[in-house]
Amino acid sequence: MISTVNISLQYGGRELFKGADLKFTDGNCYGLIGANGAGKSTFLKILSGEIEPNKGEVIIT
Repeated sequence: MISTVNISLQYGGRELFKGADLKFTDGNCYGLIGANGAGKSTFLKILSGEIEPNKGEVIIT
């Protein structure tokens, strides 16, 4: 399971995420959609640990 708790990220003077709380549970399939430049790849980089959020944490159990 992957969870995010209060994830916030500012990138290039722009707030991409503010207080994001999510839970990805076993046995489910998830999709990530959004406009170009919305932060989809950045969010995946936060989940993988490649980028640290300004606030909050990612929990992998």
